[in-house]
Amino acid sequence: MKYLVVALCSLTLATSVLLVSFNFDACCEYLGLLAPEGVSERPGVQHAQIEAARDDGAIPDSVRGIKLHQPGGTVALPDLDHQVHEIDYTAAKFTVFVWVSALCPTSGIYEERLNALRSEFGSEVAFWAVNSDEMEKLPELRAHFQRKESPFKLTVLKDEANVLADRWGARVCPDVFVFNREGKLEYRGGVDDSRNPQEVRESYLREVLRSLLRGEKPRWRYQKANGCCPIDRVRPAKASDAAASK
Repeated sequence: MKYLVVALCSLTLATSVLLVSFNFDACCEYLGLLAPEGVSERPGVQHAQIEAARDDGAIPDSVRGIKLHQPGGTVALPDLDHQVHEIDYTAAKFTVFVWVSALCPTSGIYEERLNALRSEFGSEVAFWAVNSDEMEKLPELRAHFQRKESPFKLTVLKDEANVLADRWGARVCPDVFVFNREGKLEYRGGVDDSRNPQEVRESYLREVLRSLLRGEKPRWRYQKANGCCPIDRVRPAKASDAAASK
Protein backbone atom coordinates (compact mmCIF):
# COMPACT_ATOMS: atom_id res chain seq x y z
CA MET A 1 0.00 0.00 0.00
CA LYS A 2 2.80 2.38 0.90
CA TYR A 3 4.47 1.73 -2.46
CA LEU A 4 1.24 2.63 -4.25
CA VAL A 5 0.80 5.89 -2.38
CA VAL A 6 4.46 6.87 -2.81
CA ALA A 7 4.23 6.05 -6.52
CA LEU A 8 1.16 8.27 -6.79
CA CYS A 9 3.04 10.95 -4.89
CA SER A 10 6.00 10.75 -7.28
CA LEU A 11 3.68 10.80 -10.28
CA THR A 12 1.91 13.84 -8.88
CA LEU A 13 5.27 15.56 -8.36
CA ALA A 14 6.34 14.92 -11.96
CA THR A 15 2.99 16.03 -13.36
CA SER A 16 2.99 19.16 -11.26
CA VAL A 17 6.45 20.13 -12.41
CA LEU A 18 5.46 19.69 -16.04
CA LEU A 19 2.00 21.20 -16.01
CA VAL A 20 1.63 23.70 -13.20
CA SER A 21 3.63 25.80 -10.79
CA PHE A 22 4.53 23.30 -8.07
CA ASN A 23 4.57 24.16 -4.39
CA PHE A 24 7.66 22.33 -3.10
CA ASP A 25 6.62 22.92 0.50
CA ALA A 26 3.46 20.89 -0.10
CA CYS A 27 5.40 18.01 -1.68
CA CYS A 28 3.46 14.78 -1.17
CA GLU A 29 2.03 15.70 2.20
CA TYR A 30 -1.36 16.61 0.82
CA LEU A 31 -1.78 12.98 -0.30
CA GLY A 32 -0.90 11.41 3.04
CA LEU A 33 1.15 8.26 3.53
CA LEU A 34 0.96 5.16 5.64
CA ALA A 35 3.19 6.10 8.52
CA PRO A 36 4.49 4.86 11.88
CA GLU A 37 3.20 5.87 15.26
CA GLY A 38 3.77 9.54 16.01
CA VAL A 39 3.41 10.80 12.45
CA SER A 40 0.37 11.93 10.51
CA GLU A 41 -1.46 9.89 7.90
CA ARG A 42 -3.94 12.68 7.13
CA PRO A 43 -3.70 14.50 3.79
CA GLY A 44 -2.66 18.11 4.17
CA VAL A 45 -0.82 17.50 7.44
CA GLN A 46 2.93 17.11 7.73
CA HIS A 47 3.67 13.42 8.19
CA ALA A 48 6.24 13.71 10.96
CA GLN A 49 5.67 16.24 13.71
CA ILE A 50 9.21 17.61 13.94
CA GLU A 51 10.04 19.94 16.83
CA ALA A 52 10.55 23.58 15.92
CA ALA A 53 13.93 25.20 16.51
CA ARG A 54 14.59 27.23 19.64
CA ASP A 55 15.40 30.92 19.34
CA ASP A 56 18.92 30.31 20.66
CA GLY A 57 19.62 27.59 18.09
CA ALA A 58 20.03 24.86 20.72
CA ILE A 59 18.60 21.35 20.39
CA PRO A 60 15.14 21.29 22.05
CA ASP A 61 14.85 18.96 25.04
CA SER A 62 11.87 17.25 23.40
CA VAL A 63 13.91 16.09 20.38
CA ARG A 64 14.45 12.36 20.54
CA GLY A 65 17.84 10.75 20.12
CA ILE A 66 21.37 12.10 20.27
CA LYS A 67 22.03 15.54 21.76
CA LEU A 68 24.80 18.12 21.45
CA HIS A 69 28.33 16.83 22.12
CA GLN A 70 27.12 13.27 22.73
CA PRO A 71 29.11 10.54 20.93
CA GLY A 72 27.66 8.97 17.84
CA GLY A 73 29.29 5.68 18.67
CA THR A 74 30.39 2.97 16.29
CA VAL A 75 28.89 3.07 12.81
CA ALA A 76 29.55 0.02 10.64
CA LEU A 77 27.05 -0.33 7.80
CA PRO A 78 27.07 -1.93 4.34
CA ASP A 79 26.81 0.12 1.18
CA LEU A 80 24.50 -0.86 -1.66
CA ASP A 81 27.09 -3.36 -2.93
CA HIS A 82 27.41 -5.07 0.46
CA GLN A 83 30.78 -3.54 1.34
CA VAL A 84 30.79 -2.69 5.05
CA HIS A 85 32.10 0.77 5.99
CA GLU A 86 33.24 1.31 9.57
CA ILE A 87 33.20 5.08 9.91
CA ASP A 88 36.42 6.71 11.11
CA TYR A 89 35.48 10.09 12.53
CA THR A 90 39.15 11.12 12.53
CA ALA A 91 39.46 10.72 8.75
CA ALA A 92 38.11 14.25 8.15
CA LYS A 93 37.67 17.38 10.22
CA PHE A 94 33.92 16.74 10.36
CA THR A 95 31.62 13.90 9.30
CA VAL A 96 28.10 14.42 7.96
CA PHE A 97 25.39 11.76 7.79
CA VAL A 98 22.17 12.48 5.92
CA TRP A 99 19.14 10.22 5.61
CA VAL A 100 17.90 9.67 2.06
CA SER A 101 15.22 7.76 0.19
CA ALA A 102 14.88 6.49 -3.36
CA LEU A 103 11.11 7.03 -3.26
CA CYS A 104 10.65 10.27 -1.33
CA PRO A 105 10.26 13.28 -3.65
CA THR A 106 11.75 15.65 -1.09
CA SER A 107 14.84 13.48 -0.72
CA GLY A 108 15.24 13.57 -4.48
CA ILE A 109 14.87 17.35 -4.53
CA TYR A 110 17.83 17.64 -2.14
CA GLU A 111 20.25 15.35 -3.99
CA GLU A 112 21.70 18.13 -6.16
CA ARG A 113 22.22 20.33 -3.09
CA LEU A 114 23.93 17.51 -1.21
CA ASN A 115 26.21 16.87 -4.19
CA ALA A 116 27.13 20.56 -4.22
CA LEU A 117 27.89 20.58 -0.48
CA ARG A 118 30.12 17.53 -0.83
CA SER A 119 32.04 19.21 -3.65
CA GLU A 120 32.30 22.51 -1.78
CA PHE A 121 33.81 21.06 1.39
CA GLY A 122 35.99 18.48 -0.31
CA SER A 123 38.32 16.44 1.88
CA GLU A 124 37.71 18.55 4.99
CA VAL A 125 34.25 17.07 5.52
CA ALA A 126 33.22 13.45 4.95
CA PHE A 127 29.66 12.95 3.68
CA TRP A 128 27.69 9.72 4.08
CA ALA A 129 24.09 9.01 3.11
CA VAL A 130 21.95 6.52 5.02
CA ASN A 131 18.77 4.70 4.02
CA SER A 132 16.76 3.11 6.83
CA ASP A 133 13.45 2.53 5.06
CA GLU A 134 12.49 -1.11 5.39
CA MET A 135 10.28 -0.82 2.31
CA GLU A 136 13.20 0.17 0.06
CA LYS A 137 15.28 -2.79 -1.05
CA LEU A 138 18.77 -2.88 -2.54
CA PRO A 139 17.78 -3.29 -6.22
CA GLU A 140 15.67 -0.14 -6.27
CA LEU A 141 18.22 1.76 -4.17
CA ARG A 142 20.96 0.82 -6.63
CA ALA A 143 18.79 1.77 -9.59
CA HIS A 144 18.17 5.21 -8.11
CA PHE A 145 21.42 6.16 -6.39
CA GLN A 146 23.87 4.47 -8.79
CA ARG A 147 22.29 5.87 -11.95
CA LYS A 148 24.70 7.01 -14.66
CA GLU A 149 22.92 10.27 -15.44
CA SER A 150 23.16 12.96 -12.72
CA PRO A 151 24.70 10.51 -10.23
CA PHE A 152 24.35 10.94 -6.48
CA LYS A 153 27.88 11.52 -5.18
CA LEU A 154 27.43 10.37 -1.58
CA THR A 155 28.00 6.74 -0.66
CA VAL A 156 24.66 5.32 0.51
CA LEU A 157 24.71 3.00 3.52
CA LYS A 158 21.85 0.63 4.32
CA ASP A 159 20.66 0.74 7.93
CA GLU A 160 18.75 -2.51 8.21
CA ALA A 161 16.14 -2.64 11.00
CA ASN A 162 16.50 1.10 11.56
CA VAL A 163 19.14 0.60 14.23
CA LEU A 164 21.15 3.77 13.55
CA ALA A 165 18.06 5.87 12.78
CA ASP A 166 16.51 4.86 16.08
CA ARG A 167 19.72 5.37 18.02
CA TRP A 168 20.25 8.92 16.79
CA GLY A 169 16.58 9.86 16.33
CA ALA A 170 16.47 10.33 12.54
CA ARG A 171 12.85 10.87 11.50
CA VAL A 172 12.57 11.98 7.86
CA CYS A 173 14.51 12.27 4.60
CA PRO A 174 16.63 14.34 4.56
CA ASP A 175 17.70 14.50 8.22
CA VAL A 176 21.29 15.58 8.95
CA PHE A 177 23.79 14.77 11.73
CA VAL A 178 27.24 16.43 11.94
CA PHE A 179 30.06 15.01 14.09
CA ASN A 180 33.52 16.30 14.95
CA ARG A 181 36.77 14.29 14.93
CA GLU A 182 35.99 12.99 18.41
CA GLY A 183 32.76 11.53 17.07
CA LYS A 184 30.61 13.99 19.04
CA LEU A 185 27.53 15.71 17.70
CA GLU A 186 27.85 19.33 16.56
CA TYR A 187 24.56 19.81 14.66
CA ARG A 188 21.44 17.92 13.66
CA GLY A 189 18.34 18.65 11.62
CA GLY A 190 17.66 20.44 8.37
CA VAL A 191 19.88 21.06 5.34
CA ASP A 192 18.25 24.45 4.75
CA ASP A 193 14.95 26.28 5.21
CA SER A 194 13.06 25.43 2.02
CA ARG A 195 12.47 22.42 -0.17
CA ASN A 196 12.23 24.78 -3.11
CA PRO A 197 15.84 25.66 -4.01
CA GLN A 198 14.68 29.03 -5.35
CA GLU A 199 13.30 29.99 -1.95
CA VAL A 200 16.22 29.03 0.31
CA ARG A 201 17.15 31.90 2.59
CA GLU A 202 19.15 30.04 5.24
CA SER A 203 21.55 27.26 4.27
CA TYR A 204 21.84 25.70 7.72
CA LEU A 205 24.26 22.89 6.97
CA ARG A 206 26.57 25.04 4.83
CA GLU A 207 26.78 27.79 7.46
CA VAL A 208 27.31 25.32 10.30
CA LEU A 209 30.17 23.63 8.47
CA ARG A 210 31.79 26.93 7.55
CA SER A 211 31.65 28.07 11.18
CA LEU A 212 33.03 24.80 12.50
CA LEU A 213 35.89 24.81 9.99
CA ARG A 214 36.80 28.35 11.09
CA GLY A 215 36.87 27.14 14.69
CA GLU A 216 33.81 29.21 15.57
CA LYS A 217 30.67 28.29 17.47
CA PRO A 218 27.87 27.62 14.96
CA ARG A 219 24.85 29.85 14.92
CA TRP A 220 22.65 26.75 15.13
CA ARG A 221 22.94 23.36 16.77
CA TYR A 222 19.53 22.33 15.51
CA GLN A 223 17.05 23.34 12.84
CA LYS A 224 13.86 21.59 11.87
CA ALA A 225 14.35 18.94 9.20
CA ASN A 226 11.84 19.62 6.44
CA GLY A 227 11.75 16.17 4.89
CA CYS A 228 8.28 14.97 4.00
CA CYS A 229 8.38 11.15 4.02
CA PRO A 230 8.96 9.54 7.41
CA ILE A 231 11.36 6.70 7.99
CA ASP A 232 9.21 3.57 8.34
CA ARG A 233 9.70 2.93 12.03
CA VAL A 234 11.18 4.78 14.98
CA ARG A 235 11.33 2.58 18.05
CA PRO A 236 12.68 3.26 21.55
CA ALA A 237 16.40 2.47 21.72
CA LYS A 238 17.30 -0.86 23.32
CA ALA A 239 19.88 -1.16 26.04
CA SER A 240 22.21 -2.85 23.55
CA ASP A 241 21.97 0.19 21.26
CA ALA A 242 22.75 2.55 24.10
CA ALA A 243 25.79 0.49 25.03
CA ALA A 244 26.98 0.51 21.42
CA SER A 245 26.87 4.30 21.33
CA LYS A 246 29.30 4.69 24.22
